Amino acid sequence: MFKNRLIETLVSNKRHINSSFFLFFINLLNFVFPLLISPRIIQKCGLEGFGIVILFQSIAIFVSSITEYGFNINATRDVTLNQDHPDFINKHFFTVTYCKTILLGIAILLSILIYFFFPKANDYSFIYFTSLFILIGRTFNPLWVLRSLHKLKYIFYFFIFFKIISLLVIYLFLESGANLYLVNLTIGSMDLLTCIFSILVLMNRMKWKYYKPDFKAIKKEIVTGFGIFVQVISINANAYLNPMILGLFVNEYALGIYCVVEKVILVVRFCGSFIIQSLFPKACEMAGKNHQDYKVFARKLFVFLVISMLIAAMLLVVFSNLIVSYFVKMNIAECSAFLVYNSLIPFVVAFNMVPYLTFMVYSKQKAVTKIIILSVFINVILNTILSKQFGIFGISAGIYITELFVSISLWAVLIFKFPNLNFLKNEK
Repeated sequence: MFKNRLIETLVSNKRHINSSFFLFFINLLNFVFPLLISPRIIQKCGLEGFGIVILFQSIAIFVSSITEYGFNINATRDVTLNQDHPDFINKHFFTVTYCKTILLGIAILLSILIYFFFPKANDYSFIYFTSLFILIGRTFNPLWVLRSLHKLKYIFYFFIFFKIISLLVIYLFLESGANLYLVNLTIGSMDLLTCIFSILVLMNRMKWKYYKPDFKAIKKEIVTGFGIFVQVISINANAYLNPMILGLFVNEYALGIYCVVEKVILVVRFCGSFIIQSLFPKACEMAGKNHQDYKVFARKLFVFLVISMLIAAMLLVVFSNLIVSYFVKMNIAECSAFLVYNSLIPFVVAFNMVPYLTFMVYSKQKAVTKIIILSVFINVILNTILSKQFGIFGISAGIYITELFVSISLWAVLIFKFPNLNFLKNEK
């Protein structure tokens, strides 16, 4: 009976399993790739060079929040719910692409503004501007529509090929700090080529026709997604602005130590984020069919993520010396102590992942917008004060406080404002 039930479950979820397989390996390579190139960058350019590379990567990714807007949630949900309407999907793809192109212009203007007001961008001008290729590469990423249509194979092979090219270029041609610009330039360029080829194949296979949306359609998409955009840019501000804040108060060496540990913590955090991303279309379908089934699903997912992140924290503590020794050969004790100090951050974040997913699935994003915006102010103010006084340990303390605030606040909204969505509460 169990075997038959398992087979039925696998067959009924074949498309989701297939998509999750491709998405898993895409995210896995995204996790592994920085781990492969980081030791090479540190070896050739030192911790100082590594800190600069990650700093400008963080700025580019943060600015790309403008082009991401809210399409990874709104557009993904719209396509998922309209899979039987190919004409809608065709037009929606081009509408979103036009929106992204317009938003890219705004993002580039913001990048130029940051350049004029951020000292380290002025000190490393060429590296800074070549890092903006990461922004361009992320703008036209078609994952949002591929996830909805379960067509991730259309990007998978291009993704692997161009990541290998990136790895070879960095290992073969990065010689010293003099050509440090190669790192972010290569990453951004290869991402852009991946997106271009994937979109061309997708359009050909789906037999889409070119569609030019009118101003009204673009305006509607922008207005509809504004609430999600505020949340996306706020979440990314908390995740990617910290190296920029720290860069105002510490030297490149301390920044490098922070970036090494942050890279490890982000890998662990993104493991949880990957699970949420891969299950988002399935969660939307489930919530649309049966609310109680979604609550059972969300409850199991929440327990799994919390336990997984606690185990991950323990492993980071136990193997801290071994982990940091992969990146650096000197000052291992200093980096190890800082990693242990940060080890519980993913565990704290795990408490807010499923509540946030629930709000997105049920289109209750307005309920959490104020929380996310307020968390940005808390993060920026606290980390500015604490990093100025206590350096890298100060900014980590600010991250803990910010993530605790987000988790407690999201649960408060879920329990008291939307008790019917509280997946930990059993139906009577």
